[in-house]
Amino acid sequence: MLGTTRLIAFSLLLAIVMAGCQPVATPTGDRYPDIVVYGFSTEEAALTEEVFPAFQDYWRQHTGQEVTFQSKFAASEDLTDAIIEGAQADVAVLSNEQHAVWLHVNDVLETDWRTFPQGGVVTRSPLVIVVRPGNPLDIETWADLARPGLRLIHPDPRTSGGGQWALLAEYGSILLSEDGPADAGARAAQEQLRAIWANVVSTPQSAREALKQFIFGSGDAMVTYEQDALLAQSRGAAIEVVTPDSTVMSEHVAVIVDRHVKASEREVVEAFVAFLWSETAQKAFTRCYFRSVVNGALHEGIEPFPEVTQAFTVQDLGGWGRAYPEIIHSAWEEHIAPLSSPQANARP
Repeated sequence: MLGTTRLIAFSLLLAIVMAGCQPVATPTGDRYPDIVVYGFSTEEAALTEEVFPAFQDYWRQHTGQEVTFQSKFAASEDLTDAIIEGAQADVAVLSNEQHAVWLHVNDVLETDWRTFPQGGVVTRSPLVIVVRPGNPLDIETWADLARPGLRLIHPDPRTSGGGQWALLAEYGSILLSEDGPADAGARAAQEQLRAIWANVVSTPQSAREALKQFIFGSGDAMVTYEQDALLAQSRGAAIEVVTPDSTVMSEHVAVIVDRHVKASEREVVEAFVAFLWSETAQKAFTRCYFRSVVNGALHEGIEPFPEVTQAFTVQDLGGWGRAYPEIIHSAWEEHIAPLSSPQANARP
């Protein structure tokens, strides 16, 4: 975990970045620092089109130094496994904290992301349902996805953070609405999850791949991040976005992959991570339809986000330390996944 000296240094650097003051870094020869960023699939547009260029401008203005980026985007769990196996990422933006914990358990991380602003959470997005234009099946809630005959595209929870968040939405929307005994709520949530998964006809590896498959004509509905759906819609995709009254607010974390950060580039890597919570970066995220984690006023000028009347977080489900083993592993992987065959469920 983060040592006291490094924590103090990072906190000072964060204060400098947030205040817009000049860092103490100076160019090191003619070689440009190069930051390698791994990100889960739906972060691609925001990072490559908005945040990377904004930081390059910032660094150039305050140090006179150029900085370059290399990046890779895929399903969050696939990225986590690749980093553990030696992929040379300096920074990772992961779909949920569970993947950051797994990197720490495997001795890839030393810097504690939970000491960063917002506990390391850089973006948020509620889970939504994507349907065909005009919503011909009149889908409004998670329970509607359990209707017999509906064909559902669902990111694979084994590889996709979006798939895992979707499980929490499908399960938690019932669990947290039940006023009776906890065991009765768990049974009702399990039954809803089972009924929804009886309709799953395809499980792409990532939320981005699931959305692509749906846009190309597969299925009657799919589940994904609001951000990815709104971005696709803004770029002309023929889809409609349904925001259930009760849904989970996904939270995405940034980590420094200490094992791979070169000593000569440590300062610029830490400055980039600190920059993710600056107003400039947070505004850039909102332009790509993420919800800001530092200031809701940054949403102004962006197409209004639908209100989520009963938004909940993983903390309402006991945190990842409870939600992962009880919902993703036990409720889904052990009791539903073995009985759910997308090929068997597929219908013309």
